[in-house]
Amino acid sequence: MKAVRNVVLTLIFLSGMLSGQAWSDWTSTSTYPELQYRSQALPNMRSCYLEFRDKNQGKGNTTFDVAVDYRSTALKENGDPSMKTDSEHIVTTHTHVGTARIPECLGVSEVRASFVQRL
Repeated sequence: MKAVRNVVLTLIFLSGMLSGQAWSDWTSTSTYPELQYRSQALPNMRSCYLEFRDKNQGKGNTTFDVAVDYRSTALKENGDPSMKTDSEHIVTTHTHVGTARIPECLGVSEVRASFVQRL
């Protein structure tokens, strides 16, 4: 019985690993190097998830806007993915990263931050 349980737990663990996509490495935004992001593209869900952090984060909040350039699931006439831009408002704290979800996304190519405020 114990062996069956171990096999079942292993199969569940492996199925989760195979279906999930790894997060990218932390990358600086192109306009503010201290603001960093990482992304996770989930093709089966047709969306990208992003996390943001501020390397200069104090005890208060950091708020900023981002423009995210990404490869869309919408195709051009030649069949290539089209490039689109989505705007998001992000808030980070010293204990939490900021998050965003981009629908119809195959992958993130660039992130630009603006209107940074540290409180």
